[in-house]
Parts: sequence; structure tokens; C-alpha cells
Amino acid sequence: MTAVANTPSDLQLFAGDRIVVGEAVDALIMRAGFGAEVNGILTRCMLHAPIILSAGRRWEWIFLTQARTALRQATWADLVRIQVGWLHAGAELLLPTDDADGTAERRWQQRPLFGQPLPPWTAVVSAARSASSVCGLW
Repeated sequence: MTAVANTPSDLQLFAGDRIVVGEAVDALIMRAGFGAEVNGILTRCMLHAPIILSAGRRWEWIFLTQARTALRQATWADLVRIQVGWLHAGAELLLPTDDADGTAERRWQQRPLFGQPLPPWTAVVSAARSASSVCGLW
């Protein structure tokens, strides 16, 4: 799946103000500091994930990925242990608006790149598990 491409269906992935999680795109949610560690691992693996910075109760990073794939039960338990969340299929995710003064509740931490594929769901899960073993519990 390409985040932004020359085909009409891919261009529409980020064209509106929201996307529906499920078939084409998925999302993993984690604390901002931990998300920076995860993004560092992804970058070293030459993967680029669009990341939404959300300022809700606390600062969270929302990593956009390819569609979810099957995971072992132990992997799901690890995600819960390291406090990585996910959205259920069919959930709507509001995309950041272009707010010139930077006061928006959601903004791009890392924008989608033209023609760049979204990282596989499992790559971001793996990066999060790796970051947690290096850093311990945040």
C-alpha cells in the first residue's frame, strides 16, 4: 500500500479529513517518548511511517501502517504490556489539519511521503517490542 501515489484510489487515502482503519491502513498508538524510540528503529531499517502527533490526555504518536496482519497471542500481550494501543477495524481516525500556528490538537509529526509505501504493521510492532526490551518499561 502506498501512502500517496499517482492512482486515484491511493490519492484519496489522505485526501479527506479522516481515514477509516481496516482494509488499506491501520494505526498503532503509543506515548510520544517511546514513539520516538520506535521511529528511530524504523528509520535505521529505512522505513518511513506517517506519524500523527495527538495532544489528548497526554502526547501520543499515532503510527500509520499497512493493514493489520495476524499476530500470536503472546505478541498482543507484549503490546498491552508496553502500553501500545491500536484502533479497531472500522474506526475513523481524524487526520491533522494544516494549522499555521501549530496549536491544533492533531498535527503531523512525520508527513506521508509521495510514493512511499506505508510500513508493514508487523514492522512497527517489531520495532515497538525491540524498543521496549532496550528501554524497559517507560
